[in-house]
Amino acid sequence: MEDRDLRWLILLAETENVSLTAARLGVPQPTVSRALARLEAEFGVPLFDRVGGRLRLNESGRIGVGHAERVAQEIDTARERIAELNHPERGLVRLGFVASLGESTVPSVLNQYRLKAPKVRFVLQEGHSNDIGSWLAEGRVDLGLVGRPRPQTNPHWRDVIWTPIEHQRLYLAVAAGHPLADQETVDLAQAADEPFITFWPRAELRLLTEHLCAQAGFTPSVTVQTGEVATARALVAAGLGVAVVPHPMSTNTPGTVHLPLNDPEAERQIGVARPVQGQRTPAVARFLTFLLQKSE
Repeated sequence: MEDRDLRWLILLAETENVSLTAARLGVPQPTVSRALARLEAEFGVPLFDRVGGRLRLNESGRIGVGHAERVAQEIDTARERIAELNHPERGLVRLGFVASLGESTVPSVLNQYRLKAPKVRFVLQEGHSNDIGSWLAEGRVDLGLVGRPRPQTNPHWRDVIWTPIEHQRLYLAVAAGHPLADQETVDLAQAADEPFITFWPRAELRLLTEHLCAQAGFTPSVTVQTGEVATARALVAAGLGVAVVPHPMSTNTPGTVHLPLNDPEAERQIGVARPVQGQRTPAVARFLTFLLQKSE
């Protein structure tokens, strides 16, 4: 049963005249007659009564036309939604990201991109790095923003490629009254005896913190775990410990001092992950190009 035939049925129900319907459609009259014959054969009953050379829609026809109108509307809606999805300036981008990027990279990137494509819609999904790898492989998100878990070690997920796009220097956040607060820079080993506020075990900032502490010769004493960088800063300001974090986007962080770490590896590589295979919509492809240009 073809979409075209159903649409012609709707018009036939309005005109109840094959010749008039054909004229409106700009097709030969026999073409419309054959389409009606196909539909009646598929439904198994006449849809019109033939009275005096004219058509009269019968009860079966009214049921058929009602469903044909709904089918045509659904198809039109699907076409509109697909066209919208595939429009490079108005499409949809499903973006996964690790929670620790929600304070800095994600809002910064989206604000910059909206200047180029203000009508693109984003659906954001927050999770751990491994969650995002699974979501990409399953098609639940189009792209992912995740960090490198250790220096020189890229995230490794099957059928997913990761490309670095920016880096963030890492700092030791201490309370304003902390003995280290007046230093211009700090060796992480100077915080070996401090309680650490850090992130959930699978979080890449947690893995980076543990790596840098190991390089400095100690294992951090973790007293508080959180999923949010902003929460870690607030807990540092409250005097509950120190934390290895990126520098805040805003310089207004009351009660907290961010000390640059002397370790040259004390940086966080952030990259964009995407499936190796599969077709990207124009909106996703355009946003990916924008992200990759940040690394150039």
